[in-house]
Parts: sequence; structure tokens; C-alpha cells
Amino acid sequence: MSLEGFPRRTLRGDKPIYRIHRSASGAWWFSSDGSGRFDPLGTDKGACYMAERPLGAWVEVFRKSLLLAEAEIRERSLLAVELGRALRLADLTSRRALRFGVTASLGADQDYRDSQAFAANALQAGFDGVRYLVRHDPAQKLYGIAVFGDAGAPAPADADWPAGDDAPLPDELAARARSAFGYRVLPTP
Repeated sequence: MSLEGFPRRTLRGDKPIYRIHRSASGAWWFSSDGSGRFDPLGTDKGACYMAERPLGAWVEVFRKSLLLAEAEIRERSLLAVELGRALRLADLTSRRALRFGVTASLGADQDYRDSQAFAANALQAGFDGVRYLVRHDPAQKLYGIAVFGDAGAPAPADADWPAGDDAPLPDELAARARSAFGYRVLPTP
């Protein structure tokens, strides 16, 4: 499928984006094994899953598991980072994407084959990633970003993927997740 003229959104280099990850692992990981919705299969690239807001990153990680063990929360960190350069994103949230046969199911279907094929096409068309609606937000007000990069973990000194502010998950984020969605963190006995 040609993506000539596909709707795009520019992510400014000074706009923070967010990712929740296991603290014991690096913040940056570009999935290429097909386990992620927008893994660009058939290429040498992967996708790192981010969100435009911390709450979006929370929902991307914890999804439908509304009861969370405190240990699960404590072993994770929140990366807040400005890339310092603009990214050109294929915008699945634009109504103009319908002209290309794109519907909301591309970002919500449980079968990832179509979204992974789209990601590979977007990469070949010169996009730096994909902007999509976070599937587990019923209000559809949170946006995810699958950023393309070399598959796996980048070298620690790779300037393309800065360290940013990487800290334990803040208690106020858990409180917002509880208020907005009903997530509960169960204390360790």
C-alpha cells in the first residue's frame, strides 16, 4: 500500500514523551519480534512504545489488570524525555487516514498482522513512527507513539535516544490511574 500523502503529525523535539519500563532494563527497547502492535516486521528496525502523557504510558503497560501488586509498581520506572529533534509520525488518529483504508481497528485489533504491516510500510515511506489511540482507554483521549529505531537496545551513548528523566513511578501517577480508570495498587503484605 502506498502511503503517499498519508496524514502525518510532527512530534516536536522539545515535547516530552513517556515510557514505563522495568527498572532493571534500559529505558529504550525497540521491539522487532512481533510481540508489539507496530513492530515493523520484515525490516531491521523495531518499535519503542511511548505515550504523549504519563497516564497513556501507564495504560499501555498495565492494560486491563486493574489490581496491581505493589512489587509490580516498584520494579518499574517512568522515562520522560525530549528527543531534541522532530519526528515525522504516521497519524492514525487523523480522520483523513480513512482514505487509506485505516480505521480505529488498526490500533485496537487483537491480531497485530495488519498493524505490523502498516508499520513496515510507514517505515519504508520515511515515517519515524506511528501515532495511535491507546487501545485500553475507552474514552480514546490518550495517544501512543511507536517510535522506529534499530531493533533491540541502543548503545548507552547513542545520542538519538537520550537518557531523559528516568525515575521510579510517582505515587501521583498511580493515584491518577486509580481516579481515571479504577486501577488499585495492593500493598505488599
